[in-house]
Amino acid sequence: MTQHAESQDVPTDAFDAIARDLQTLRIEAGDVPYAEIVRRIGKLRELCGVDAVAARPARTTVYDAFRLGRTRINAELVGQIVQALGCSPEEAKTWERRCLQARLDKAAAKRQVPAAPQPSPAAPQPSPAAPQPSPAAPTVHIVSTLGQENTAPSRRRIYILLSACLMLNLAGFWLVDAAGLRLYLDMIGTALAAIACGPWAGVLVGLATNIIGLSITDSSAAAFGLVNMTGALVWGYGAKLIKRNSALPKYVLLNVVVAVACSVVSSIILVLLFGGMTGHASETTMQSILASTSSLGLAVFEANLMYSLVDKLLTGFIVIALLGLVKQWIRVPVYEHVSEHALDSLNRAYRLTKTGFGSLRAHQGRALG
Repeated sequence: MTQHAESQDVPTDAFDAIARDLQTLRIEAGDVPYAEIVRRIGKLRELCGVDAVAARPARTTVYDAFRLGRTRINAELVGQIVQALGCSPEEAKTWERRCLQARLDKAAAKRQVPAAPQPSPAAPQPSPAAPQPSPAAPTVHIVSTLGQENTAPSRRRIYILLSACLMLNLAGFWLVDAAGLRLYLDMIGTALAAIACGPWAGVLVGLATNIIGLSITDSSAAAFGLVNMTGALVWGYGAKLIKRNSALPKYVLLNVVVAVACSVVSSIILVLLFGGMTGHASETTMQSILASTSSLGLAVFEANLMYSLVDKLLTGFIVIALLGLVKQWIRVPVYEHVSEHALDSLNRAYRLTKTGFGSLRAHQGRALG
């Protein structure tokens, strides 16, 4: 190995050691999501007087601090990250000094790189010697915990999750049939699988639900597999479009779109194959609507949409709660975006309420005075 290569390895190893220790600290703190670290750093900066709009760093910036192979590092950001993960301010200062020392070592290593000697034109050129094989360097295998939530989860975990999703659907299927509920509750597992594992995983769970559902209700269950497929595709692909900004309203809108799409498909199936009725409890509403209109298709669609909106919105929020339980297994960006936006909304509401009560008390104090 050349002297130049050796000088470059020193700072890189120091930065990598810091990154590995950050990864370990994050895991020991409970595998804290990067979005949550960003939120905590924002709160720390706000306490130091930074404006709330500018307080939060970009999530990619925080993520990069945990990445191996860095050529530079922000000591102040590392100090804020370790505080967000539960370290004291004194411990954070130690981390910052460590980062600054690594940067100094890198600068010193660059200065120590000698210039390559230039051969004299008058000097005879030595004959090239046969290259000697250099001893094989020991292979070091580095196992990094960074990005485990970004890699494809093991097949075993996916199979367990999909099986649980299927059981959720069947439980909802049975509950509606046994209790005569006007909701459907047979797509909670479909939505969870589609959002967590992809749209076609949701399709698989949905089709399996309706096929097994033949043993719970009657032969009409198989035909409505198309409805489950539609919901899986809209949930799965729609979740990929939800980004950080306004994530909660977009997620609510996604569930409304699923309700409309499923109502269109199920209404067509109901009218064409079953004359508008399969014995579901919602058909009393359909009969009431049909009494005021001459269109069976319109009555079926309106009644179906009415209950589907409630059902899919309820399903959507149940799924968000369930994603919070499986986030240790599978990283789901839409969960991070929606939960972060919901927390922001609650914090803003709290601050507004606190400000309002403060103004009210001040007004009452002036009135009493």
